[in-house]
Amino acid sequence: MQAQPKVQLDFIDALRGLAIIGVLLSHAQRNVEIYQAMGHQALMSPWLSRYAAQGARGVQLFFVVSALTLFLSAGKRSREDTPWLNFYVRRVFRIAPMFYLAFGVYCLVPVLLKGQALPPLGTLLGTLSFTNGWNPAWLLGANDVVPGGWSIGVEMSFYIVFPLVFLALRSFPRALAALAVFLLLAVLTWPWLLNHPPIDDAELWQRFAFVWLPNQLPVFLFGICAYFVMFGHAGKLSTFFREGDRRRSVCWFVLSVAVLALVPQWLDDPRAVFLYAAAFALLALCLFRQPYRWLVNRPLQHIGKISFSGYLTHFFMLQVARKALATVHAGDRLSPDLYFVATAVLALVGTVLVSSVTYRFVEVPGQALGKRVIEMLAARRARDARSAEGAAG
Repeated sequence: MQAQPKVQLDFIDALRGLAIIGVLLSHAQRNVEIYQAMGHQALMSPWLSRYAAQGARGVQLFFVVSALTLFLSAGKRSREDTPWLNFYVRRVFRIAPMFYLAFGVYCLVPVLLKGQALPPLGTLLGTLSFTNGWNPAWLLGANDVVPGGWSIGVEMSFYIVFPLVFLALRSFPRALAALAVFLLLAVLTWPWLLNHPPIDDAELWQRFAFVWLPNQLPVFLFGICAYFVMFGHAGKLSTFFREGDRRRSVCWFVLSVAVLALVPQWLDDPRAVFLYAAAFALLALCLFRQPYRWLVNRPLQHIGKISFSGYLTHFFMLQVARKALATVHAGDRLSPDLYFVATAVLALVGTVLVSSVTYRFVEVPGQALGKRVIEMLAARRARDARSAEGAAG
């Protein structure tokens, strides 16, 4: 099923870099227009506001890339003695150390130093145990525990079902069929879900119905289909994106960029998220075929490498940027558009600096600890096997 890749995967980190920059831009836009960081009500230029707001689709780009890389990793490690136990150990130690540090900074410190109240117990426990993805209040309330915690809840929900997805979708035709089915279901059932909320809070239900895993599953499936085109057997598609005419690849690249450029200005429908996901998958395929140096470069790759830390730290750096701009009275001197740019630049620089540190001293040691846990479990199984053989002899 899996063909071992013989190419550099630098474009993966570049895509992650684009994703975190997009998310940061969307939150910088909220700082200006919703949180009124300028000190007064302010509106950016409509076209710029729409583009910045849709930077939130960087989360979906993360989902596409995550599904692609999970399939790649699972295929390479399928011959381990306990591949799925090892999978969950790796995932926990990949996510938990930095997430719990963020919990301490965003949730515990204000409680201890400012006397703020803790979030509801259910939300707190559901978020910290990564089981919050199926409860509307817990999933969206996760943002009160760790900002942006809802998307990590969705990602972890996908991890829970991933072994079943991997075992069921063993080929490109199956992955494509699953994408078609779940995409059709998501698009057609959306109006019905909104009109029949099972809870009293219709607004909360609408937000939950958009972000929960069943609605986001087609986004992950776009990434899985891209995986099979890159590394599996998808017929002429695989041949084209591995060896085809690079000039035609440029045309597909332009198409993906055109979708990302036009959708924010023309469509204001939550279901447009699937157009973004399709464009992201196509963009990944084009960069796999031709990793343009102006896009797949060391600075963007580094931002992508530290993007998980960046996702958790950029909220704090936006606050730092807001306070820094306030000290020079930038809200009185700059237009909303320029204030947005200044906020985004300052927050991005701070995020890269802080996240480089947390990646080195929190994420990397956490992943190393997960590797040691896997080795310890393997050694214990080996000892048990030898003991059993000795007893039998």
